[in-house]
Amino acid sequence: MIFLFVSCEKKKTNNYENRIIGEWIFEQENPKKENHFYTDFSYSFDENGNCESKPGFFEIKERTEKEERKVIFYGTKTKYKIEDDSLYIMNLIDKKWDACKIVGVNTKKLKLNFENNAILEFSKIEYNENENENFDKIIISRSPCFGSCGINDVEINKEGDVNYSGSSYNLKNGFFKSKIDTNLFNEIEQSLKKTNYLKLEDQYSADWTDDQEVSVTFVKDNKIIKSITDYGRQSPKILRINIEPITYLYQKLKLVENKNVKEFQNINFYRFVKGNQIIDLTRSEVFYLFNLLSNSKSTNKTFKSEYSTIYDNDLLYDLRRIETDGRYFKIYSKNENAITLDLGFNFIEKNELLKRLKIKGKYD
Repeated sequence: MIFLFVSCEKKKTNNYENRIIGEWIFEQENPKKENHFYTDFSYSFDENGNCESKPGFFEIKERTEKEERKVIFYGTKTKYKIEDDSLYIMNLIDKKWDACKIVGVNTKKLKLNFENNAILEFSKIEYNENENENFDKIIISRSPCFGSCGINDVEINKEGDVNYSGSSYNLKNGFFKSKIDTNLFNEIEQSLKKTNYLKLEDQYSADWTDDQEVSVTFVKDNKIIKSITDYGRQSPKILRINIEPITYLYQKLKLVENKNVKEFQNINFYRFVKGNQIIDLTRSEVFYLFNLLSNSKSTNKTFKSEYSTIYDNDLLYDLRRIETDGRYFKIYSKNENAITLDLGFNFIEKNELLKRLKIKGKYD
């Protein structure tokens, strides 16, 4: 009788399968160990065994005599499973299960023990979706650094069109075009809504030098609705982990070389200059503007130039200066030949850039 009672007793369960569902962002390691691991990451789990790990799975190929240092991106979407009190996440690099122990999980906190008795603590990502945070296009640019940072620019719109430019430390360098499924654009848009990007600061900056700057621009109805620059990874973590996979998306796409690149598209620095006054653009805004100009029609129309930007130290590209009133851009080569492009609207007025007008400083 006692044996039958014990055998039929229902096995105790921790119900981890239900409690772990949701999105979790890493907060801290306990005890904290210096340089133990990369701290910008998150997990999301659903009821079907699907897991997303952001910013993703990466493998570094160090520099050789023939090739520069490169980072290989394997993606963010994988699988997970739970057995007893253990969580297993499929590693996309080696196709093996990474195992950890679930120390605790409730509606707000998740604690995992991967190794060395260090407890990784996560917080549940909670957000209120703002319908006004829709965008038609996103542009992300990564600058050089004192090292081997990937230098590239990517522009993606809601129709699925992709423009990519790689300069150094990428698997692909040059100008390319591609397409993505509109569902993927919707996923990108949804992930960035969680950041409340319209309420973020315009600039984040570390107090050191020689680091990389990442700039992101959101566009709606041909208008810049928000631009953010982050020097030295100082922006909110939830923004960083959602931006980074987009900068590596080109590795997962079928790229077609763009053979109609205009000379000015090689330039990643541009500002509107009027006497001793300037309007600065972020690198992502420059990539956006120059992509618009590359698709603009040439015209013989004359216009009154309000701003003139001179490229007097550029030895690589055949570009001398750009004159504009905000709509018409007259672009001069080094031999003073010029072409005028009609943007179709006034870029300065459309984007209310006069609010940025400032007097040149000592280092401008």
